[in-house]
Amino acid sequence: MNTLGIGIVGYGAIARVHAAALALVPLMYPSLALRPAVVALTPGGPSSQSSALRDYPTVRQCSYTDLLADPTVGAVLISTPTGLHAEHVAQAIAAGKHIMCEKPLTVDPDQSRALVAAADAAGVVLVMNHHFRRIPALVDARQRIAAGHLGVPLRAHLRYYRGSNVSPERAVSWRFLGQTGGVLVDLGAHLIDLSVMLFGSPLVAVQATLRTVYPTRPDRNGTAVAIDVDDIATLHGRLANGMTVTFEASKMVPGAADGLRVEAYGTAGSLIYDMDDVNALRVGTAAVANSMQRVDVWNRTSPAATIPGSETATSSLSWHAASWEAFLATVAGESRIVCDGAGAVHVDAVIAAARRSATRDGAWEHVS
Repeated sequence: MNTLGIGIVGYGAIARVHAAALALVPLMYPSLALRPAVVALTPGGPSSQSSALRDYPTVRQCSYTDLLADPTVGAVLISTPTGLHAEHVAQAIAAGKHIMCEKPLTVDPDQSRALVAAADAAGVVLVMNHHFRRIPALVDARQRIAAGHLGVPLRAHLRYYRGSNVSPERAVSWRFLGQTGGVLVDLGAHLIDLSVMLFGSPLVAVQATLRTVYPTRPDRNGTAVAIDVDDIATLHGRLANGMTVTFEASKMVPGAADGLRVEAYGTAGSLIYDMDDVNALRVGTAAVANSMQRVDVWNRTSPAATIPGSETATSSLSWHAASWEAFLATVAGESRIVCDGAGAVHVDAVIAAARRSATRDGAWEHVS
């Protein structure tokens, strides 16, 4: 097994999840062609620097320029705020480093297309971390759909609920500001990507309603700041295969934690996944009326992880580790289903179309 040096850019909460996943990957997937090793860090402010020092006391912290110049860094994890992705991805491409980037890429499809073209020209692997793709029950659902379980696909509903913004006193962060803020970007990007992964067909048109519940929120000093990004995003979409899909993303659901749910049906069958029953999939068929079967999927993955075993409960950390397995395998030249550059551009194009629709009172907009 060869080693691939990883540089981490940004060191907030999601980067620490990646750090834990990177530590587990060689244990979970011992036959990997490339073994990841974190060799350099570019954390943000003092709090991130302290966290990075605590977690990696022997790994050097340096500027992003110095990290990219380090010959031991073969790939970078970009876990900075979305508004910095374009700059950081472009610099990594210029340095010839492979890239695992947090979603979404930029929210500007033209800018994302230019980055993807540059990555392709440079021979750089660019993969987005849509870790919900690695939920075993949803992988099972995709396989069933590809095998024709739905028959003619008709409808689907995907929703992602959280309670993060319920309190009007939640302090403003970058997630509340500008074109890269809002729930459509933060949660909706996951739903858009899942739709493509599950149904194997891109969105061609969308209509959207975006709602801001609290027009102001306090900054960390208590000063009111105007908010112009969405707390709730509702989309209707048409897929190229004729299926229609609804998406609902909200951080205004009291009591919700990580509330992902997927429902789909066609002329021959139906499927339901709910994160409240994270290890299972509900399956219905036209041949059996008024009944759906609960199928236990547990932690069955492909390729299989050696730990935790396939008979144990799945978890978010396992999904992130599986995302890294897919990235590392892709860098090594193996075939994996990932959200690549084209997938990243599509997510950004749908977000852009949804925002155009919202400004036109929910009119249908072509995804381009």
